[in-house]
Amino acid sequence: MPDFDDLDPFTSFDAAQDEFEPRLDPASDTVATRVLVSGETGVSFDAVVLFAEPMFQLYGLDPAEAFSIKHDPTSASAEMVTVLSTARVLWAFFSLPRKERAHKRPLLAAHLVGDQPNEEDWLEIEGLLEAVEPYWSVMLPDEIQAAQDTGYPTLGFDDLLSHPAFELSEEPEDLAYGPDSLSEMEARALFAQPLLEDPAVMVDADAFEQAVERVNAYWHLATVPEARQEHALGRLITQLSQGDGSSDAIRSEARLMVDRFHELFPKR
Repeated sequence: MPDFDDLDPFTSFDAAQDEFEPRLDPASDTVATRVLVSGETGVSFDAVVLFAEPMFQLYGLDPAEAFSIKHDPTSASAEMVTVLSTARVLWAFFSLPRKERAHKRPLLAAHLVGDQPNEEDWLEIEGLLEAVEPYWSVMLPDEIQAAQDTGYPTLGFDDLLSHPAFELSEEPEDLAYGPDSLSEMEARALFAQPLLEDPAVMVDADAFEQAVERVNAYWHLATVPEARQEHALGRLITQLSQGDGSSDAIRSEARLMVDRFHELFPKR
């Protein structure tokens, strides 16, 4: 396998790398873990872990946890299983001829973010693909063949998505926000009020634009799983602070806005 540490796939897509969370949710973490460790989808577990390296960086996960799963499958966190399952799906995707990948992108998007991805979803998907593709492109054919020498048939993209360990939950998602069943647009407007209705902001176009940027960042932060929020907050502070000593203010404001999000929309 190549030495992936020499690569830096993130430099070309900074915005999309911030805590993009794939929708992929294996029907059973136990089943998914067993399938990944056994290599029964036709790619060795070690190869999947190495291929997932950019996603470990992306989500702030420890690769050592992934390798520990091999010896104790019950130790796998849901987040780690999701990332490794996504890596296996992307392995199948990049195994397709380049022209065929274009035709499979809608199916990949549906698997990652849902049936109707919006423009932001597509940007995030492209960012994920940009992060992972360099890891695929440096692998030699004999390395890929060795990784797929598991004693099992190597499942292609369509067959893999039909495997029980990679099926998505069929539970419909409740798209309403709060007790008043607000749409996302209405919910975002309510969430943003403390920042956008500040009199000083309303009369300054530049300040208003900066406030909108912060609102969007805080909304996104509030939807990140709690286990990864500190990591996401650190990235957000780096993104929003301009080296003018505002980091502490942004941290404080971000935490207040995350608390506001959960007070307004407690089931989210």
